[in-house]
Amino acid sequence: MDHPRIVHFIGVAWDSLSDLCVVMEYMEGGDLRTLLTGYEASNHPVGINHEKATIALHVCHALTYLHSLSPPVIHRDLKSCNILLNHAMEAKVIDFGISRERMDQTMTAGVGTSLWMAPEVMLGEKYDDKADMFSFGVVLSELDVHTLPYAQAKEKNRDPNGRRMPDAIILQQVAMGRISVAFSESNPMSIAELGKACVSVDPGLRPTAAEALYKLQVALAQELA
Repeated sequence: MDHPRIVHFIGVAWDSLSDLCVVMEYMEGGDLRTLLTGYEASNHPVGINHEKATIALHVCHALTYLHSLSPPVIHRDLKSCNILLNHAMEAKVIDFGISRERMDQTMTAGVGTSLWMAPEVMLGEKYDDKADMFSFGVVLSELDVHTLPYAQAKEKNRDPNGRRMPDAIILQQVAMGRISVAFSESNPMSIAELGKACVSVDPGLRPTAAEALYKLQVALAQELA
């Protein structure tokens, strides 16, 4: 796979077959999760601004490319830790350890990182590239409010002993449509609508990567110019 928004594979190196290393493009800005954790700690303003929307746009470029291949490639583990930045805050997607080509119309579940995982994947149902779009919506929420997914729901829904709701219960509620990731009121309307559409429980209500890419391009040109 060769695309400007996917971290380039350079080669492999080894001392022995048990010590094999993959050499990839160096991204000096680190990963997006680290950046957002710093934003949260420093009380950086929430909301999607031009810089954050551009990061989302770059990720969407990568997904549009992957999903347009024949057969389509589904990343299956899109999250902020798998989005790297360079010195100019340009984003590239990494970690295709569990990605695969969609040989069938749908694929079986059991992969991905739970907090970013689409409901159909959590429930062990068959899924397609719309599962990546749910994960993209979760990343949009992270870009907006800086916290890990469902942090607000965990804080709000504590048990009588003050303990936060465990991930397993959170994800069950997500799959039932009772809990969703948070979006602030500091976003352009089109960005808020896009984020909420991406995390729809019904995959059919989520935009394609190409549709999301177009909406981000329009928002950057009109609302965030």
